[in-house]
Amino acid sequence: MANLSQYSIVTYERSRGHWRAAITPVRLSGLNIRGQTVNSFVTPDDFVSESDAKFAAEKIIIKI
Repeated sequence: MANLSQYSIVTYERSRGHWRAAITPVRLSGLNIRGQTVNSFVTPDDFVSESDAKFAAEKIIIKI
């Protein structure tokens, strides 16, 4: 289980009413997934509000 403080979450509105969140590890080396270094990733679904997108990102981080 990852700690939320190890990640930066930036929410953005793709189009009116469609929010997503970008998740970036705070450490410089990035996140290793299946042998590849990941600098950031985005929530897979659109959300109605900014707070919903942020909450979804937090749930993803907790699952890591």
